[in-house]
Amino acid sequence: MKHLAGTCLLVISLLVQAVAAARAEEAADSATAVGEPDLTSHRLLSQLESFLHQRELDTTSLTADSMVGIMIDWVRFSRADAGGGTVPSDSLIYQYGGWSEGCATGFKFSLLRKVSGPATGGDSFAQTAGITLIFEPSANTDLAPFKLVSSELKSMDAFMAAIEGSPAFKKLASTTPMSVVVESGGMR
Repeated sequence: MKHLAGTCLLVISLLVQAVAAARAEEAADSATAVGEPDLTSHRLLSQLESFLHQRELDTTSLTADSMVGIMIDWVRFSRADAGGGTVPSDSLIYQYGGWSEGCATGFKFSLLRKVSGPATGGDSFAQTAGITLIFEPSANTDLAPFKLVSSELKSMDAFMAAIEGSPAFKKLASTTPMSVVVESGGMR
């Protein structure tokens, strides 16, 4: 009798686990069906951080020159993983300009990777991650805000030449920034 009761409890326990697993799978399927993004900002940022870790880079020692090289290498050698086999659109956004938020000010110099494409369920996604260097603002008041986007990876050499020819890069290439931010998002 005790053996029969134990067997019944085991069978009931297994059925409860099976039902719970089926409900969890249904919930995941319905979340994907309503257009959950295939690539989240956290996931793209994690991919950048993993790339930096693999290269054993100390981001606090980056200059504009080394940061641009790192970001170009990340795009060239590390395909963005959107999951689900989706092949995303990949571009780089180079931007700089003065920045102020409350009592904090700085001159931001950013190179960001923007990955976009169709999401499961028919919607689309667009996520951005990259590195921003923050420099002393008063020393850079002569530099007007600037933004350049490269959406064709085949033109990476031309894009790199445009960055290297920009006034901010020429001025800040080897200057040590006040701070370095590995970020998801972009310049405000």
